[in-house]
Amino acid sequence: MFFLKEDMQALIKLSSMGDIIHSLVVLPKLGEKVDFVVDESFKEILNHNPYINKVVPVNLRAAKKNKKEFFKIYKNLREKTYDFVYDLQGLIKSALVARLIGNEVIGYAKPRERIATIFYDIKKNTDFNDIAVRKYLGLFELEDDEYLKNHPKLLFYKEREFEFLSSNKKNIVFIIGASWECKKTPLNIWIELGKYFKNENIIIPYVGESEKKEAFFIAEELPNVTPVSINLNDLKALIDKSDLLIGNDTGPSFIAWANNVKNIILYGCTYNNKILENKFSKSVEIQQGEINKRLNVMDKMDVKNIIRKIDEFK
Repeated sequence: MFFLKEDMQALIKLSSMGDIIHSLVVLPKLGEKVDFVVDESFKEILNHNPYINKVVPVNLRAAKKNKKEFFKIYKNLREKTYDFVYDLQGLIKSALVARLIGNEVIGYAKPRERIATIFYDIKKNTDFNDIAVRKYLGLFELEDDEYLKNHPKLLFYKEREFEFLSSNKKNIVFIIGASWECKKTPLNIWIELGKYFKNENIIIPYVGESEKKEAFFIAEELPNVTPVSINLNDLKALIDKSDLLIGNDTGPSFIAWANNVKNIILYGCTYNNKILENKFSKSVEIQQGEINKRLNVMDKMDVKNIIRKIDEFK
């Protein structure tokens, strides 16, 4: 589908952080700036992006608790009108938001929540179960695997310098947290990896008390580890300035993928159905079956397999 320059376009991807990051792969291919509708809690991931005209945050979580907030959101959205709105999420809530602001709404023919299709004017037959980044491009009829393996930088930030980054050692970022327990690599494995990088500088960003405790536990075992608590803008900057990221299957890990920083993603109860591996991105997977939150197999992660992936970068 082609658009005139005067057409007002918006994309909707409300959550989660990793999914939002993956969806950004479409932006450089569109040729025009667009507005991007996102959950309030993730808006910072989109800040400073030259491909985005305006970030439109919505706080649907607050609306669940407070009906007055719902009507406030409804009123604000009704004031916006776009010629074309793309629902990249495929849920009822995202499709409804698209319908509120769009003259013409484009979505998947078989989205995750099938009832969402009643809000779509155009339904694309892109396979919703395809690799995520390929699925997003398919919604715009822009499929291009070569581009997906060689995409430009997708995340941007306000410039920041860090005193804990080394100028004479490799800077390695460990992302040890995750939203699901079954995605979390055991601490003893992170310690083993830290010993492998004993001559390098390791940084562990953390969020919340639980991750803080785990990060400092690792730091007590390894003198070359620095735990840090930083905001999302600074996390983008830190990862962009690092040499390698090793992380669980969680949003912050994919910041490295987005900006073509060498990275290795560790999968346990999930698998790589999100990105195409390339010269920057590798993965280590424990199981190949269906995603299952109750399947906790990360203790079977073999450090030797991770090191083999690290060696592929050399």
